[in-house]
Amino acid sequence: MTAQSPRHSILKTILCAAAVGIFGGATLPSQAQGAYPNKPIRVLVPFPAGGAVDVFVRTIEPELSKQLGQPVVIFNKPGGGSQIAVGDMMSSPADGYSVFVGQTGDFSVNPFLYKNSNYLPARDFDGVSMLVRAPQVMLANVSGKINSVQSLKQTMSSSDGSVLYGSFGSGTAPHLLGHILSRAAPGAKFTHVPYKGFPPTMQAIMTNEIDLLFDAVPGTLNLMKTGKVIPLAVADSSRNSHLPNVPTTTEIGFPSLIMDFWLGVAVKKGTPRPIINKIHEAFEQAVSNPGNWKKLSDLGYSRVTMTPEKFDAFVRDESNKMKPLIAETGVTID
Repeated sequence: MTAQSPRHSILKTILCAAAVGIFGGATLPSQAQGAYPNKPIRVLVPFPAGGAVDVFVRTIEPELSKQLGQPVVIFNKPGGGSQIAVGDMMSSPADGYSVFVGQTGDFSVNPFLYKNSNYLPARDFDGVSMLVRAPQVMLANVSGKINSVQSLKQTMSSSDGSVLYGSFGSGTAPHLLGHILSRAAPGAKFTHVPYKGFPPTMQAIMTNEIDLLFDAVPGTLNLMKTGKVIPLAVADSSRNSHLPNVPTTTEIGFPSLIMDFWLGVAVKKGTPRPIINKIHEAFEQAVSNPGNWKKLSDLGYSRVTMTPEKFDAFVRDESNKMKPLIAETGVTID
């Protein structure tokens, strides 16, 4: 056997190392991608602690952390019509470590309601999943002038009829639904009365300051059960399992009066599809956990599942419906 010179041995070593770098290094991106997640994940919630979306996320957080194998840290970023939370997500890498959980308005209303909105879901988000839904309900006071479907229709058909309907603020679901209802009563006078949030609005309906209010099932289920407000109709085409004896708006003759409250998950546009799928599966498992789902169902939510692709399509469709409706109301917020 011929002995190799020291120079030849060094050259061989360098060439071998280069080959490993070229061919072995090609696997690094897939290995890094496969390692997701390898650090804590931030969930951005565009509402204060204690609100409906926050309570929902905190209910599923332990199981979500378990499914992902990493801590899930909830960041409440209220204000600006979701723009503060969205801005945080948009300034972060598209790597799945910043996740946005919002509700109907965050995805399909606020981008068109706020004059200086800086995001569009179809352009800036990759959908992950819709989690739950709950229809809006038309509510009244049992001692009010409108306390039944019959009295509602009589008022709406009267040339001098007047209806005061409340909301949690201009552009919110109760405002938009009241506006849709007013279309069916060209002779009656509908007046929108905006309040600053949930508590004063509920106080107004319970003290007869207003005649009607729309709110989603989870927000008012206990109030309806105790008789503090009465449900006239569910704003849906099919009856709700939590209110099986309450007719739908379609049944009472207002088929266009349909709107859901729903919660969904999104990440920054450009997040790798395998990471989106992993986040999707983790949320699905966390919501489906029997203990979690019992708590959420008792609040009045109904389960719904969508693939990321279907959720993207759903948000586009909802945005296309909401944009002209908001324009029709003439409301914009600075």
